[in-house]
Amino acid sequence: MTFRDIDAHLIAPKRFVTLAHLHQVEQADYPALQEATALSTPDLSKIIRDLEERGLVLVTKERRTRYGATVVRLTPEGQEAFKKLLNALNRIAGQ
Repeated sequence: MTFRDIDAHLIAPKRFVTLAHLHQVEQADYPALQEATALSTPDLSKIIRDLEERGLVLVTKERRTRYGATVVRLTPEGQEAFKKLLNALNRIAGQ
């Protein structure tokens, strides 16, 4: 087991906490993600865009009352990538 078992891109703290929150919920809108991760809107937008380009999250716009909401959820590939990352971390930690 080596450092190569860890996806360096996903282990970055801001991406990791975003993925971790999305892994725990079915979906989240931007305010919920901001509250859970303590990220600013620009940081969160950049991270979500990056994860979306990699096919790890799905971003949709939903209409709620009179206002729209941006909703984010992990794709099956995102779920698998996060589980793989957690398994690698647990193996390295000896758990």
